[in-house]
Amino acid sequence: MSNNRIKVDERARDFILEDTRGNPVSLSEFEGKKNLFLVFNRGFA
Repeated sequence: MSNNRIKVDERARDFILEDTRGNPVSLSEFEGKKNLFLVFNRGFA
């Protein structure tokens, strides 16, 4: 199992996910604009 964790203050790799309307949103769109808090849930309902 690989360890993909990032360290505190380490820059995360850019990625793209869909918003609630299905539009693509990339992490880099927020760079230098806002604080960003991400949560990834591991389970599915």
